[in-house]
Amino acid sequence: MGIRWSASSPRRAPVAGLLGACATLAFAVCLTAPASWAQQPPPSPVQQPPSPVRQQRAESDEEEAPRRQSPLLRAPTLGSTLGSNYPGLANYPLELFGLLMAPLERREINLVPAFAIGEEFNANVFMNNDRKRSDFITSFTPSVILLANRPRFQLAAGFANVSEIFARENSQNDAFSRQEFILGSFWQATPHLSFAIADNFTRDQSPDALAGGFTVNGQGTVTNVLAPSVGWQIAPQTRLDVTGLYSVIRLEGTGAGIDSDTYGVLNTLSHGFTPRFTGTVGYNFTYIDLRSGHGDNATTHNPTIGFSYRITQNLTVSASGGPAFTSLGSEDFITPGVNAALLYQLSFGTASIFYSRGVGVAGGFGGPTDNQSIAATLVMPTWRDLLVIFNPGWTQAESLSDRQIQRIDIDVFTLGLGAAYRVNRYITVFGGYTFLHQRVGSKSTTPDFDADQNRVKVGVQFGYPFAFDLGI
Repeated sequence: MGIRWSASSPRRAPVAGLLGACATLAFAVCLTAPASWAQQPPPSPVQQPPSPVRQQRAESDEEEAPRRQSPLLRAPTLGSTLGSNYPGLANYPLELFGLLMAPLERREINLVPAFAIGEEFNANVFMNNDRKRSDFITSFTPSVILLANRPRFQLAAGFANVSEIFARENSQNDAFSRQEFILGSFWQATPHLSFAIADNFTRDQSPDALAGGFTVNGQGTVTNVLAPSVGWQIAPQTRLDVTGLYSVIRLEGTGAGIDSDTYGVLNTLSHGFTPRFTGTVGYNFTYIDLRSGHGDNATTHNPTIGFSYRITQNLTVSASGGPAFTSLGSEDFITPGVNAALLYQLSFGTASIFYSRGVGVAGGFGGPTDNQSIAATLVMPTWRDLLVIFNPGWTQAESLSDRQIQRIDIDVFTLGLGAAYRVNRYITVFGGYTFLHQRVGSKSTTPDFDADQNRVKVGVQFGYPFAFDLGI
């Protein structure tokens, strides 16, 4: 439990936590799928590594960045592998928008310490429609970001801590309400061999904490997603990508939440048949370990076939999928394992939509479940100093078997709108709105509640960028 504050005079509203690596997030927002202040679920284990076409497009976008002067595209990218592993790398709060717009210099190292003060109205603090409580909460968020940009090596790492003071629910005041760490790195070891690693850690003690995008009835959560990968350019048009995935969900305090570990290996062989068309074949393996003894563990094998096609210079579509064979105790199941994405570079920003279906866990509800998710993102750097992001998303989780100890049937819809304006080199103001709608279906036996939550937030962020070269 964090150190708790008590406030004698009522004041204000919660934040959803702070991430630190703006380069990683800029890449994920611009080139892949959903970003969300409202905390989208983590990626499905069946997500595919990038195709050569997507990598070529990423390199093209990086070359165009200086001419477009977009606040998102000024940040150094981290290689196409990271974006593919983290289509949902977007659990960042509204304050990060200001860091995305930080005036980074084209130097080898950028270090950006920052401090944000936010004010939020939360219409359902405890994520429970049966006992709705609204509140105003003031948040204080120190953070630090480190960006390294070398010709063959890029790294982004950041840490932030969120402190919250509630106006009415003083017992929820917490100096350590949420901690967030994010790491992304890409290394081109040789012209034909590259390595990447991405990690996202969150500890959330706020009363509306989410695990994997689902509310868990007030329990604190600890989640971590680690994804190392290696890419081998076998031939000029042929590439092999292998990605590991280790996902951890832990629930703190008392409640019905279920701890779980998910292990996965994703293998994709891609070949560029034409400058526009790339075909892929792959094999994915997933093992789900329910650590608290709430049912049998699950093993899933998912062979895939897919493609990526650049329809126009600005529009790319990709899809891959196949049957997912899952063994759960004495039962066997066959379900779809599918990923699809549509990416469009607009004249005023970037639009994307992403669909995923595969076997996973429903956050703190455990699993194994058949998960589906759809998420869209519209990023509009309308002027040099103004950034607007709009992102709706939907996720559904259903138990694979009627024999599971805890049946799961849950839908979550989220909608986020955020904006940030850079007043000057050191100050950014931000504001936004988010909506969450969670429903527990008739088949569910989970002891959770329906939840509708509206949140409105404004704030100001102060940051001071340091830039220097290593000289080596």
